[in-house]
Amino acid sequence: MTIVSFTNLKGGVGKSTTAVHFIYWLAKIKKKSVAVIDADGQGSTGVWLQAMELGVELHRIIDADELADQIPALEENFDYVVVDNAGNLGEATRSTLLTAKIAVIPISPSGLDLMSAASAAKVVRQNQKARGGFPKAGIFINRATKNSKLLSEAVEVIGQLDSITPLKQIIYRRELIADTFLQKATVWDLAGGKEAGADYQKLFGEILRLGK
Repeated sequence: MTIVSFTNLKGGVGKSTTAVHFIYWLAKIKKKSVAVIDADGQGSTGVWLQAMELGVELHRIIDADELADQIPALEENFDYVVVDNAGNLGEATRSTLLTAKIAVIPISPSGLDLMSAASAAKVVRQNQKARGGFPKAGIFINRATKNSKLLSEAVEVIGQLDSITPLKQIIYRRELIADTFLQKATVWDLAGGKEAGADYQKLFGEILRLGK
């Protein structure tokens, strides 16, 4: 009964990769019932989940009005509804933010991504004002290089965003993570994925705490 929306202004930040790992974690590790809405025109989340035969209920919806109708209906029948939005802030994405309890914004530590994060945060704040504080929003740094200047700058920037919680767990750049889509798997399925899996579990715990 919690709607989680993965949202960003642009693609290429690992949004779908994070969403798929989150869905797997909820369904297989936490044993929750999960419905998934792939609202991204690329459809990579749906393709990935079907290849893994994960068994979650999957819907492919990119129309804003249909999203507004279907999301609340699914919420009544599942522990979680996870929406992977398109890499933009178009009408479909704005529609999911009108129903989501939690909004998750991934960014990579680059100047362009940090600019886009500010725009995404602005749209989230607009919804929060209209909905009495919802969605609760968290932003995290993805595909980071340890001890880099860009990472330090990104941590500083996300800490200054109003009404958006900077999540502490950072997901570092790893070839293993980049390879999961082609392997039709998650890091928990691959040799050498223990450390990455632990990082994801910490991040996902923070995400769920946003809704409490």
